[in-house]
Amino acid sequence: ITLVLSRPDFSPVATLQMVELSLTHGMSPMSAIGFVYLGSMLASLGHMREGSRFVKLALNIVQLFGSKELAGEVMAISTQ
Repeated sequence: ITLVLSRPDFSPVATLQMVELSLTHGMSPMSAIGFVYLGSMLASLGHMREGSRFVKLALNIVQLFGSKELAGEVMAISTQ
């Protein structure tokens, strides 16, 4: 997450790596961050429907894990 903020040019690479790790090794509370960034990136490229689906997935992951500490960050990223 810090990498995305400090080096925005790495954002797509870091996001896709987070998503790939989640798909390969299973979901964790941090998976929500990867999926919400992916949704945000897709929406910024004009793919609103697909982006929205990944944001909803991220919100569901937060709820599934009861991850209150990540809920605010996921909400903030999803509204950018």
